Amino acid sequence: MSLISAKNLYVFIILISWSLKAQEKKIYFSAFGKIPTTVDKRYYRDLKNAKNIIEKAKIVDTIAAIHIQAGNTDSILYYGHLLKSLILTETNEFSNQNIYLSKSFNILGKGKLEKGLYDDALQHYLDGISVSPVSTMNTMYYQLQLGLGEVYLSKKEYDQAFPIFNDCMKNASETNVRILAEKRIADVLFFKKEISKAKSIYNKILEDLDLYTDNKVRLEIQLKLGRIAISENNVNQGLQYFSYVKDQALQNSFYDLYIDAVIPMGIIYDNQGQKETAEIVLSTAYGNTISWNKLKLQRDVTQVLHNIYAKNKDFQNAYNLMTQHVRVTNEILTNQNKEIVKEMEIKYQTLQKEKEINKQRTIKKAFLIGFLVILIPVIALLFVYFQKLKTQLALNKSQEKVNSQKVHGLIKDQELNLIKATMDGQNKERKRLAKELHDSIGGNLASIKLQLYGNNHNGELQTKIIPQIDQTYNQVRDISHNLASKKFQNNGLSKLVKEYVSNIQQIDNQVIYYNPYREEEINEIENPLKEELFKILQELLTNALKHAKADRIDIYLNAHETSLQLLFEDNGIGFKTDTTAEGIGFKNIKNRLSPFFGSMVIDSALDRGTVINIEIPYAKV
Repeated sequence: MSLISAKNLYVFIILISWSLKAQEKKIYFSAFGKIPTTVDKRYYRDLKNAKNIIEKAKIVDTIAAIHIQAGNTDSILYYGHLLKSLILTETNEFSNQNIYLSKSFNILGKGKLEKGLYDDALQHYLDGISVSPVSTMNTMYYQLQLGLGEVYLSKKEYDQAFPIFNDCMKNASETNVRILAEKRIADVLFFKKEISKAKSIYNKILEDLDLYTDNKVRLEIQLKLGRIAISENNVNQGLQYFSYVKDQALQNSFYDLYIDAVIPMGIIYDNQGQKETAEIVLSTAYGNTISWNKLKLQRDVTQVLHNIYAKNKDFQNAYNLMTQHVRVTNEILTNQNKEIVKEMEIKYQTLQKEKEINKQRTIKKAFLIGFLVILIPVIALLFVYFQKLKTQLALNKSQEKVNSQKVHGLIKDQELNLIKATMDGQNKERKRLAKELHDSIGGNLASIKLQLYGNNHNGELQTKIIPQIDQTYNQVRDISHNLASKKFQNNGLSKLVKEYVSNIQQIDNQVIYYNPYREEEINEIENPLKEELFKILQELLTNALKHAKADRIDIYLNAHETSLQLLFEDNGIGFKTDTTAEGIGFKNIKNRLSPFFGSMVIDSALDRGTVINIEIPYAKV
């Protein structure tokens, strides 16, 4: 039996046991041993037997639409590229050529958006809009505009997304597009925490959807209403929404919606004290994500399961899930990097084909050049002038944005430097005072005491003065010890990290999650390792906030068997590890790790965030 087959069999057996436990509690969740089929085989047969380019294009567009509904990202991109290739390789123009070309851009945009490659998605939608005149292709034009708005929504650029959705809702000729645009407006309000407005629009759309055939839109709205119900402390209503969406999503092969519904159900059951039910719900979902090979869904489920096990002090399972979460995250980063390389290859091949096609079209239309000799210079001048105005306007807006970002960055840097300088200054002053008390005043008192002991002529004077000197010497010694690294003497490492993270979040509203594993053992770490670990974390946070432009940071600190592991992950802009020179910050960290024989591994790529893994040999005494 192959390794893959054995893995599937193992998953299948576990999922059956979970299903039996769930049936005892009257809770039903489905699990699969393989990826469910979503496309009828007749479409592949019809595609193979298609007689002309138009028939092939129609079938490819239909198959792509089915994969979009199911959320099969790789298949979406494959059929998007196939449709584009079919159209561009057709040298004889036909009436529907631009329609199917714009459809291919729309499909590719959706696939890239699902992958999280926002810049590529943005480019595909803009390319599609450029070949879709609103006057003759109203529906296609606004479908592409809708996709463009969804990219901005995913990037949390709500002020960019809102006017696009509003324009689609008002001017699109097709009812479906207007309803989708209105739903996206509600999504913007939901993410901007304008809950009452969003809820009102969602309920209105549900009433308008009576004659609308897209069940996925209805389920997405009900999923949002479930989350709103939870935010309003109406847990039972929220659970009803999630349960209904779960069942319908599974029935219609909407696998991404199925997981989105199951995750909050597991959290609710856990919060209600139904630990076993929560584990069954989420573990079944996790098994499905493995069977479906959905890496992003695996990452989401493992994160929630890890939090639940950690909350219930099941540290062994929490650690195992954290390790699995890191593995899946790294696999996603690797796949995305491979996807970028693959996309570059496809772009190159497409460019070569387009050059060949353009050459053939140039030959066919050469006789038209004579008629355009006079007209082209005039049009060119007007175009250059218009582009100049447009470019100048774009530069002005870009400069304003850059200036704003610089000011924000300077303020953030100043605040971080102020916190660090204050703490360093306090520590230096404490050490200086401690040294002065211990070395100077304490030394003088000790010398006087010795002299008095040596003076045997005045016993009465010694009897009175020596106890006072002893008392004073002990007080000086106590003060010097208290001043020296008092923060690290009296507090555990985990407490110090939590306080530091809290201070940063209060200043800049950063989303930082700190996850200690075996916190009791972490708090027992002593100096000098405790102080060096804290300073390493300070350095990593400073780098992430100053340079990475991250809006979420995850910190995992684990004491496991004979080693300490510090895992630091951010979702910032990343960098090329093979070409970027090592900065002072990373050099400082390596210098701090050297005395403890620690190691550091950095995994980063442009626009994919950074993962830093630090391991230090450590044995609890």
